[in-house]
Formats: sequence, C-alpha cells, structure tokens
Amino acid sequence: MAYLKPLSYIVAVAIFMVAQSANAVGLADIPNTHQGKFLPQADSLGSAIIDGQPHLRLRLRHEEVHDDIPAGSAIDGTDDAEQLSGRIAAGWTTGRYYGFYFRGEVEFNRQLGDDDALNFDDDFRIPPLAPGPNPIAGNRIAAGHAVIPDNDFEEVNQLYIGWRSHTGGCPNSPDPCSGNTSAKLGRQEIIYDNHRWVGNILWRNNFQSYDAFRIDNTSIKNLSVSYSYLNKVKRTFGEKSIFNEWKMDDTHLINASYTFQDIGKLTAYAYLLDFDDNPRTPFEEGTGAAPPFIGPTNYDSDTIGARWVGKHAIGDSWDLLTEFEWANQDPGSDADDTATVSFDDNDYYNIELGIRFGGTRVDGLGLMPIGEPTFQIKVGQEVLEGQGDGGNALQTPLATFHAFQGWADKFIAPAGGTATPVGGIVDTSVNLEILGLFGSVIGKNKINIVYHDYEADKTFTGPNGRISDYGKEWNLLWGKPDLFGKKGLLGAIKYADYSEDCGTGAASDPLLCVDTEKFWLMLQYTYQ
Repeated sequence: MAYLKPLSYIVAVAIFMVAQSANAVGLADIPNTHQGKFLPQADSLGSAIIDGQPHLRLRLRHEEVHDDIPAGSAIDGTDDAEQLSGRIAAGWTTGRYYGFYFRGEVEFNRQLGDDDALNFDDDFRIPPLAPGPNPIAGNRIAAGHAVIPDNDFEEVNQLYIGWRSHTGGCPNSPDPCSGNTSAKLGRQEIIYDNHRWVGNILWRNNFQSYDAFRIDNTSIKNLSVSYSYLNKVKRTFGEKSIFNEWKMDDTHLINASYTFQDIGKLTAYAYLLDFDDNPRTPFEEGTGAAPPFIGPTNYDSDTIGARWVGKHAIGDSWDLLTEFEWANQDPGSDADDTATVSFDDNDYYNIELGIRFGGTRVDGLGLMPIGEPTFQIKVGQEVLEGQGDGGNALQTPLATFHAFQGWADKFIAPAGGTATPVGGIVDTSVNLEILGLFGSVIGKNKINIVYHDYEADKTFTGPNGRISDYGKEWNLLWGKPDLFGKKGLLGAIKYADYSEDCGTGAASDPLLCVDTEKFWLMLQYTYQ
C-alpha cells in the first residue's frame, strides 16, 4: 500500500477492529414489513412509556483513503485522507397503548483528532474557495485532502408515531403476539429487500432516514405488502452541508413479496420518485452531477421490477443459491422537470448463482457452522444500463450504495448523490465468504474476499477519450461478532483496492479513472 499506514493504529487501537454488521458485505434481504422490535400492549399510557425499550448504537472507526492522483492533475497533492470518528445513536421505543407507540432516536458524530479529509459539511462550498475544473475539484483543492464523507453532526434520526393492529393470535403474522397491519408516520429509516433501491446507508456515520408515511400488511399467508409515501430524505451529510436533504414532491414506494416455503421469495416493486428543488444546491429539481463530471444525471424516475431470491438444498451439506432481478426505469410523469437531461428507458439486471457448503444442517434451519466452517461462493453480474454520450443512465439515489459495486465507492458523486456514469455499469463479481473459520478457537467470525470487474454498458466519451472499461477491484473483510464474548460487540478489518483501466492520467481525468485504496478499523456496539 503506497500510503496506508495501519500498523501504528493496530497497535494503538487493536480492539477497534469492527464490522458494520454481520452483513458488512452483500447485505441480506430483510422482510419488507413490520420492521423494528415489537413491544407488548400496555394497560396505560404511563406504563407504555415507562416499560418501553432503550436502544443504543456506539461506533468508533478509523478510515484511510489514498487516491493515486497523477502528476499534472488539477487535484494533484490531494491524494490522501484519514479520520478517526466516533458515532453515538440513542433512543427509546415505547410499548403499545391501544396499538399506538412512539420511537425517537438522536445520533451524533465527532471527528476525533485532526480533520484530514474533505467531509462535505461546511467545508464544501459553491463556488469553492479554490479554482478547479468542477466544484468537487475546487473544494478538494481547498481542503487539501481526499474525501471521507463523515461529518460532525447532531441530528434527529428517527421520530415517529407507529401503530400495530390488535393482538389475537394472527397465525400469518411474523410472531403470534403481533397484529398483521402496522403503520408509521414521521422520520424513520426505510429499507426494502437488500438495500439496492431503498436503504438507510448504514455504512456512513449519519444514517439516511425519511420523513414519510408507511403502512405494512401481512393478512394473507406468505404475502407481505408495504407502501411508503416520502416527503423528505435526510441524507448522510448533516445540517451544515448544502446536500443535507432531498425534498420530495410526489414520491411513492410500493413493495410486495410472496414466500414459497423451502424454495425462495419473489418480490415485485414500484419506486416512483419525484424530487423537488433544494435551494441550497446548484442543481435543478431532480438532478445531480455524475462521475465522470461531464453532465447532469436525472433522478426523477419510475422504476418497476421483480426480484427472486432462493436457496435449494442439494445434499446434506450443500445449498444452491439463486438470485435474479430485473427492473425498468423511465423518466416517469415528471420528466419535464429535468428536460435538459435526455432520459430514455434504462434496464437493470442482476444474476447471481452460488453454492454454500460445510457445517451441519440442523432441523431444516440451513447450514450451521458447528465445529467446522461454512463456505459460500457466489458468481454474479449486475448491469445498470446507460445511454452513452448525452444521455442518462439508470440511477439508484436512495440506495445503501456502499454495499454495491465495491467498497472503494468509485461510482459515487457526493455533490449530487450516488450516480451511475452515462455509459452505465456492468459489474461482474466473485464473492467468497467463510463463516466460522477456526471457530472452535475464536468463535464466530466472517471472512469475505470479493473481486469486481467493471465495464461500461455503452462506450462513451470521457475527458481523455473513449471509455469502455472502468477498472477492477479487490475487497477484503474479516469480521468478528460477539467480540471478547460480549454480545452486541462487532469487530473487523476492511480493505478495498481499485485499479483503473479507463484513462491515461490527463489533468482533467475524473476520480473514476485513478487507482484508490481504502482501509478501515472499526468497533461497534449495539443494544436494542
């Protein structure tokens, strides 16, 4: 590693080897209904409050970044960034009183030590304090560092009133004590499926949340239906940032899934996004800047798709894993809001096949790492279609981006939100996961080794010529839940190495076309 220098921090912060979660890579599908811990019915309003449940999340993380900026580039000398940060999120969920309950959560983040990164809080200005070929470059020159988008902030992350229908057996609901209909009104985290389209961006220290109304229902056995209406998206940059939030105009999220017993789950969805103007940014309604910085991207869109996730037993210790998804995205009924951006239909495809083996199958619960490790190998290809020069590509502005297309986050343009280059992306990947290696000695642990090859869906013109390939990337993770035997304590070491294939290093080359390394040590404790 050219710049990364973790050894001193391994010595000084050895216990801070933290994973974001057991699913720090390849976020698993979650149920699309009744999210959050269920609390029982209370006899009075006072007992509902007193008998509620506290929740606490603590995170300490060291992050290092090195961008191999070529000599002569406008941002030469801003190759590096490093940051030690601490995050606290604390809240309370009441019990139910006549079905109603309340949840509130505040979150804080502080940089611990020197600010050696461009954070996108009040250190990012338009126009920037230093000249450059674009706002990102100008602000990066002024900061003198690469980007780590974790700012100092204090914020209300969740503040909503919820309702759960009356108890009474409910054989089709997730548990025998809860009703089959629930609703939430207020600021809340919203996640659908694997975070690909709608998520809370749990990797960054400021989680993404939504001012929204949501209703979920599981009245029909094996069928789950969810609807959300969005008023505002609270993004990951904090109140000081001009990119703090997205105002929404008329946005609807619809997600329905049916579970086939012992086979898999089929999900259909419609995400109808209409962005409103945000006067603090230079972008008109529904647009942002994409990498490379050769024009705006369009976020106003209607996305309709279907997803299948399956697991099929093929022996005493073998499972076949399948994942297929298709979606179509068009500009929707609000295309005139961003008429300056050409936007035809774009398709999304994801095909993934894998096998899981080892361990011991226990009572139909799947492969359990008891006394021996479990291995999982997946091969996949994800395609976000692009139109090439002068056009728009398929966009996923509400996604948990870090879980997709590599941990180096090369396809993120923070000034306008995550955006797909106009040529689209074809991401071919191989993912090896090992659960419980040396488990008899160190207990539960997880290893991930992931390889990505990125190509453009359509060749397009970049600042230094035609681009058809982006680059290749290796991701490595070691994660340890229940660190030191403490339930809720998670630990890991994480590394990303991106090698570009798309440019020759001209002064105007975008950051997509430079090599990047990133390294993390992180400690997280969760009580809820």
